[in-house]
Amino acid sequence: MNRLCELIWDVPPEPSVFTRWSQGFTFSEHGRKLTLVQEGGGPCSVLAPVQAFLIKHLLFDRSLELTAVTEEDISAALVSSFSSILHRAASGPNLTLVSCPTSAPDEAVSYPDHLSKFQTSTVPVNSDLTEFVKQCGGRYGLLSFLYSVVLTRGIDVILTDLGPMVEGSLIHSKFGHSNQSLLNLMLTGAAVPNVFDGARDLGGIELAGIKEQSEVGYLTLLEALRFCQVGENLKCPKFPIWVLGSESHTTLLFSTDTAVSARSPLQNAKAAFDQFDVEGNGFIPTTDLPKVLEHLQMVTDDDYISFMRDRLDPDSSGIILFPAFLEEFFPGVNQDMQERQFPLFHYNGLAQSNIEGRVELRGGVATVYVEYNSLMDAGTAPNSILRVLRTKWPTIEIQWESGVPSID
Repeated sequence: MNRLCELIWDVPPEPSVFTRWSQGFTFSEHGRKLTLVQEGGGPCSVLAPVQAFLIKHLLFDRSLELTAVTEEDISAALVSSFSSILHRAASGPNLTLVSCPTSAPDEAVSYPDHLSKFQTSTVPVNSDLTEFVKQCGGRYGLLSFLYSVVLTRGIDVILTDLGPMVEGSLIHSKFGHSNQSLLNLMLTGAAVPNVFDGARDLGGIELAGIKEQSEVGYLTLLEALRFCQVGENLKCPKFPIWVLGSESHTTLLFSTDTAVSARSPLQNAKAAFDQFDVEGNGFIPTTDLPKVLEHLQMVTDDDYISFMRDRLDPDSSGIILFPAFLEEFFPGVNQDMQERQFPLFHYNGLAQSNIEGRVELRGGVATVYVEYNSLMDAGTAPNSILRVLRTKWPTIEIQWESGVPSID
């Protein structure tokens, strides 16, 4: 357990930080009573993904209407959410569960003493987690689940996920916020530190990103601020559910319209191209053309590749620009776009970030327009949530039912 704490905390956290992370999984009494409450700053990187997979279970695994879900439905969805995250993290046939005995679930203890309250067990990966989830309703439930995910993944496996460029712990022991690796672990099962697709080479050092299309996506304000670029594997998840990152908090956005998350031909093309445009310059070396076409399951025989290299690089500059690539292989793709509308819902677990302190879903209607104008630039959008969403939908506008929700 000492290695576990070193990986998560590095050094003993500030007492206030440990207190903020010492909470259980409890639901709000407001609205549909299916939103998890965050008691203080920090653990949003665990709560938002759990909320995301809970929503996935209700809407898309069971096809329920959120207005009609019962307490039993929500409890089952929480069990499914725990299972989904643990199963993705599992590096073997078993799960490692770290539970707090029911005899003292709410007893306040200090950080140095808290590990003595936990018990560790190993169960098959397909085990029923109902009793474990019930135990996680107590004071240390969130830490129980976090420790279980980390040990199920394996400390050595996580260190490999992190790679040689990452230093420090998963949670900042002084300020209480987590890093991108912990959020990626919760969303994808791997604690990689980056959000781009695949892997990139940096002077012989491999930087690991997101290997495949995720079930739940991720969008971040940091992309609007041009600090990073989220890959298509997270921008276009299998289900229309996205964890949203601000500079200091993590919230959730989802739609009931499954078409919202479907990848368009343009997005497929960009995802393949970006695999080899590692610096985001808008071009690839001509030598990478066969790899891009292979990724798209297109023709890659030698004569065809030679012909297309000459066609796409008539000046023999050694590069292929993305617009030229798109026009050649996906002609008229932008002409097929149509204006569309879809419902959106937002979740923020912090009471102080919600109207009248009511932690509940906030609804709205999004419109994605065909025409783009300079007022729609993500960097100059009138509010933070719109800035985030325009990193995926550059022409989106949203009419919220009761004011613009906060992502902080």
